[in-house]
Amino acid sequence: MKLLKAYSPIGRSRRLIALIPFLTVLAVSCTWTDKDGDQSSDDDRVSGAKDMRYTREAAMNIYGYQPLRALDILDSAVIVGNLSEVRAELSKARIYSMTIMRNQIDSLLGGPEDVRLDSANSICERFLNHDSIKENLRLKYDALEILVYTTRQQDNTLEWMRRSNELIDVCHQIGKTAELDALRTEAELGAALYMLGQQEKGMAKLDSVISFLDTTHLLEEKEMSFSELDVLIVALKRKIVVLGSHDKYAETLPLARRILELLDEYEKNPDPFHDGSHREPSNESKRADYINFYRNQAQNFISAAYVSLGEHSSMMEAFGRIEQGVREATAREHIARYNALQHQMEAERQQTKARRAVVTAVGIGILALLFFVIAIVVTLNNRATRRKNRLLAQRISDAIKYRKMYFDEKKAHEPLPAPDTDSVTDEELFQYISDVIVRERLFLDPRFERQTIMDRFQLTKERVGSIFSKGSDYAKLNSYIQQLRLEYSAKILVEQPDKNIVQIAADSGFSSSTYFSNCFRQHFGMSPSDYRKNAMSKEDDKDAS
Repeated sequence: MKLLKAYSPIGRSRRLIALIPFLTVLAVSCTWTDKDGDQSSDDDRVSGAKDMRYTREAAMNIYGYQPLRALDILDSAVIVGNLSEVRAELSKARIYSMTIMRNQIDSLLGGPEDVRLDSANSICERFLNHDSIKENLRLKYDALEILVYTTRQQDNTLEWMRRSNELIDVCHQIGKTAELDALRTEAELGAALYMLGQQEKGMAKLDSVISFLDTTHLLEEKEMSFSELDVLIVALKRKIVVLGSHDKYAETLPLARRILELLDEYEKNPDPFHDGSHREPSNESKRADYINFYRNQAQNFISAAYVSLGEHSSMMEAFGRIEQGVREATAREHIARYNALQHQMEAERQQTKARRAVVTAVGIGILALLFFVIAIVVTLNNRATRRKNRLLAQRISDAIKYRKMYFDEKKAHEPLPAPDTDSVTDEELFQYISDVIVRERLFLDPRFERQTIMDRFQLTKERVGSIFSKGSDYAKLNSYIQQLRLEYSAKILVEQPDKNIVQIAADSGFSSSTYFSNCFRQHFGMSPSDYRKNAMSKEDDKDAS
């Protein structure tokens, strides 16, 4: 079942009357996005945002003619932390359903005509079950308001009425600040009920809303606010439509004239109406659009009534006023589109300039980083070279000390007193065994192993293991013996330059020259040949000095 949106004129001037809805539609498309569906909550505005270019307010200011740009701003606002994802999704639903550039959104969503309405419905229905909306009446209000608007656009009357009742309940829960929104929805429901055959109930709703708004400010001796004016005009308009649908044109004339009176009063002196609500036009130009939009509709209603009543002269006069309003609205629309295009071109120029600046900054940053890396590599290489030189000098010095400490020929054959192996500590026993091994050069025997020590000093396998694991700095015997052999080989390399590497390896107790070279390189950081060259070079420098 579909809700009728306008009444069809009857009578002998059918062709002339048929032009009136067409001109009204043109005026609507050229001037004003219908206030019945376009609103944003006060609590949506971002305060203290770090980047004010990306806010919900910035997006909603341009979504009428630049919906794609508005969607980009919403995504950026979420990224910079100015907007929650829930609020961003609801704002996208509002853009999908209410933008003037409908084809752009349909194309973006990749669907048929008006797929934007289905997408907006899907978003709102999903978020009505979201925890944050269940606990936040304002968010719930926004979701329901979008659903009311989209279902009405889709002519889904039953769903529209269901969502409208839910919206009224939420308005009552919010309290005084949402009372006028509840009245607006009550008027819409009254019109729907009238169209669906419940004429008495529907008319009662419309009359109660009109009576309340038209008499409250008189009884309370206060000026009518803009929000009250807006809801009253919508309620009067809905009543005119339902009366016209049943050919009660005589009753529509005073209602349409009442709309014109309200608009004239608002146009002459707008200051008393100012209430700062989200529906109120924000500047003089938008106020003029608002007034002309509803004024054209009221004159349209009057013209249709005159035609139906046979008063052609009055109808032509009203028709002339409509035509003049359409011309003015068309001019304003062209100016608005031109300004929107100018703003878009300026925004694109700024974006291009910003991209160039970013590319330049990135290039400079890469060059600076490259020079920085090169400097670090050079510094690290210099440090590594100096560290190797210091290590080489230290090892040569250690080798000389070792020669003085352990290879004194006078003390080589002096026997050491054998300790009581059961009473001495592991450290003392290791020191004794080490002295014997060094003095007698037992490590030069390639067959030297753990059993050699066990036999020589009458020790158990466990005690030998304990001596080296607990009494020395070596984890095992092989490490200790290998170090002695390497230090001895280093000494021979310097003191006996005529010996080749193979001979030195054999003399030092290594089973092969290859194994010797590998162990030597790991220990000293260079090959035996390079060690000999460096040592000889230092000796020559010392002699020269």
